[in-house]
Amino acid sequence: MRRTLFAFMVALMPLQVSAATLSGFIRDKGSGESLPYASVVLKWDGPMLGALSNVDGYYAIKHIPPGVYTLVVFYIGYTNFQDTLRFEGAEEVQREISLTPEPIVAEEVVVEADPYEEERVVQTGFVALEAQKLRELPSVGEPDVLRSLQLLPGIQSASDISTGLYIRGGGPDQTLILLDQIPLYNPSHAFGFFSTFNPDAIKGMNLHKGAYPARYGGRLGAVLDVQNRDGNRKDFQGTGGVSLISGRLTLEGPVRKGSWMVSGRRTYMEPILSLIRNDSTDVPSYFFYDLNAKLNQDLTERDKLMLSGYFGRDDLDFDLDEETFFNIRWGNSAFTGRWTHVFSPAVFGNFMVAGSKYTSTISLSIFKTPILFFNSIRDVTVKGDLDYFASSRHALTAGVLATWYDFTFKQVFNQESLLDLQERPFLFAFYAQDLWQPYSGTSVRLGVRSNYFSEGERFQVEPRFSLSHQLKSDMRVKLGGGFYHQYLQLVTTEGFSGGDFWMPLDHTVQPGRSWQGVAGFEWEPSRRYQLSLEGYYTDLVNLVVLDNRVAVDSEETTSDDVFVSGGKGFATGVEVFLQRRTGALTGWVGYTLGWTRRRFAELNQGRWFPPKYDRRHDLSFVTSYKVGRWSFGANLLYGTGQAYTPASVRYTLRSPATGAFLKDDFVLPADRNSARLLPYHRVDLNIKRRFRLFGSEAEAFLQVFNVYNRRNEWFVQYDTGDPETDPEVIKMLPIVPTLGINFAF
Repeated sequence: MRRTLFAFMVALMPLQVSAATLSGFIRDKGSGESLPYASVVLKWDGPMLGALSNVDGYYAIKHIPPGVYTLVVFYIGYTNFQDTLRFEGAEEVQREISLTPEPIVAEEVVVEADPYEEERVVQTGFVALEAQKLRELPSVGEPDVLRSLQLLPGIQSASDISTGLYIRGGGPDQTLILLDQIPLYNPSHAFGFFSTFNPDAIKGMNLHKGAYPARYGGRLGAVLDVQNRDGNRKDFQGTGGVSLISGRLTLEGPVRKGSWMVSGRRTYMEPILSLIRNDSTDVPSYFFYDLNAKLNQDLTERDKLMLSGYFGRDDLDFDLDEETFFNIRWGNSAFTGRWTHVFSPAVFGNFMVAGSKYTSTISLSIFKTPILFFNSIRDVTVKGDLDYFASSRHALTAGVLATWYDFTFKQVFNQESLLDLQERPFLFAFYAQDLWQPYSGTSVRLGVRSNYFSEGERFQVEPRFSLSHQLKSDMRVKLGGGFYHQYLQLVTTEGFSGGDFWMPLDHTVQPGRSWQGVAGFEWEPSRRYQLSLEGYYTDLVNLVVLDNRVAVDSEETTSDDVFVSGGKGFATGVEVFLQRRTGALTGWVGYTLGWTRRRFAELNQGRWFPPKYDRRHDLSFVTSYKVGRWSFGANLLYGTGQAYTPASVRYTLRSPATGAFLKDDFVLPADRNSARLLPYHRVDLNIKRRFRLFGSEAEAFLQVFNVYNRRNEWFVQYDTGDPETDPEVIKMLPIVPTLGINFAF
C-alpha cells in the first residue's frame, strides 16, 4: 500500500529539482499542539509564494528561486511570525515554527477568532468549533459537541434528550462521526442526552454539512471529524470540573520527545436515584463513564507516532421484583495507531491502523422468562494518505482505505435462539484530490473517490468538487457538489439510542446514493461582522426504512425483507448566518428555510411525505457577553413543529359469533406525517465567574436550560383501550438548572 501511494506521488514530481524547498511543522509555542491550515508565505521581489499547512500542521513550499525572502506565517488568534531567509540554489530547508497565542484586541476587549478560516474559505458548508468556544455556550449540565452543533443553521435535533444530528434534511445515520479518524457508531450517553465527547479532552472539531471532499466517504450527507487533544509538550497541567450530574478530570504533559493526555468522566447519579427510590417508587440504577487517552512521540525528525484510544460504557439496571428485571449495557471502544513520515520536503505520509467496536446488550426477565437482545459492530481499518505539495498553486492528496466489518445481532427468548445474524463484509476505497489556486483569491478543489463493497459486489465512483472565488476584498462566492454512497443502515427506535444497531445493505437492495449541490455567498465588511448565505439541494435515491409490518419472530434477514426499499427523496433550503465576532458582546443569528421529502411505493399510497425532522423554519440566536471576571451567555431557539401522523378515525369491531364489540378500539391513520405539533421554542442562560482556587484558575457556573419552562411537544400517542380518552401529547424537558465548578492547575 505504501509503495503504491508513493509511486503515485513520485509520478507527479518533476524529474529535476532546480530550486529550493522549505518545509516543516507549525505548532503552538506554549503547548506544542499542531496548528492545521496555517498560511505560510514567502515575500520577495517576484511573485509571492505560499502554502497551507495540512491537518497535522505540516507545510512545504517548492520551486523557490535563489534570493532573499521574508517568511511570514499567519494563524488567526496567534501573533504573526516573521523572519528573513536566504536561498542559494537547490537546498532543502527544514524550519519548525512556533507561534505565540495572542488574542486580537479591539476597543480594549478580547476577540475570539477562527483558526480554520482558510479551510472554511475553500470548502462549502464547513464549520469549525474550538473546544474553548464550545465550553462557553449554555448547555445542560456540561458543554457538549453535538448539542452545540444543533445551534447552527441547517442542523436540528429530534428532542431535548437527543444528541442526534439531523443535518440539511438527513437523518443521524447519514452523518459520518469520527474521533481521531476512528468512526463511532453510536456516540451517545444517557439514552442520547449526552454525547461521548468529553469537552476537556477535545481539541476541536470540523463539520462538513454537505458536499464534503473526497478524503471522506461512506455517508449520504455530512461528516463530523473530532480531534482529541495531543497533550502539552512543554508542561504538566490538569483541567476538570464537577457539576450536579458528573465529574471529569484531564491530565497532560510532556514525555521524552512528545506528549501524553488522559481524560476521564463519570456520572454520580446513583446516590440521587437511591434517595428517590422507595417502596412505592421504582427508580432504575444508572451511570455512564468514558476514558480518552493519547500518546505522541517524535521518533526522528521525519517520523512521528501517535496512539489514541477511547472507551465508554452506559449501564442501567431496573429491578421491579424478584422475577422481573431490566438491564441494558451499551458503549463504544476505539483504538488507533498512526505513523506520519516525511518522505521528502514536499511529500508527507500519514498511515493508520484503527479499530472500532460498538456493543449493546438488553437482557430482561418477565416472570422468570429470560429475553436477550444483543448486537455489535466491529471494524478494523488500514489507511494510508499522502500529501504532495507540488507547487505554490497545487497541493495533491491521495489515499487508500480498507475496512473489515463484523456485524452480529441475536435474539433469544426463554433460552431459545430466535435470530442469530452475522455478516462480515469489507470495504476498499481509493481517493485523490487537488487543491488548485489558479490565481490569487480563487481556489478549486477537484477530487474523486472510488469504493468497492463486498456485500453485493458494489463498485462506485464518486466525483467531488468545490470552487471559491473572491469577488472583492470583502466578498466571496463558493460552489460545491459531489456524488455519495452509503452501504450501512441504522435501525433506530429514535426514543432510545441504546437499542440502535447498524446493518450492512446486502445484494437484495441497492446502496443509498445522493447527489449534492451547494452555492454560497460571504460578505465580511469588517473583522467584527460576517454574513454568509448558502443554498443547498440534495437528491436521494435507493433509500430504505425499517418495515414495521415484519413480524417480530420473523426469521427473514435479507435487506429486502427487513426494510422498505427503493425510496426517493430530496432536501433543499437556504441558510443565513450572521456573526458578531469581536468585542465584549459576541454571538450569531442563524436561520434556515428548508424542505425535506421522501417517497416509497409501499408507503403513504406512493405519495410524497415529509419525514418527522422536516423543518420549514429554524431560528437560533446565540450570544455571549464578557465583563471583567464575569461572562454571560444565552440561547434562543425557535422551530417549526415536528411532523407526525394523526388518526383520521377510531373504530371498533364486532365479533360475528357473539355480536359483542371487541375490547380495544382501532385507529385508522391519516396521510403519513400530515400534521404538525406546536412550534418548538426555548431559552437557555448561563452565568460564569472566574476566580482563584488554591492558587489556580477556577470558574463557577450556573446553567439554566429552558428558562421559562416551556414544555415542548415530543410525540402523540393513542390509548385504544379507552374510547373516551383523548390523544396524549408527550412533552419534553421542563426547566433544568445546573451548578458546577471548572478548574485548571
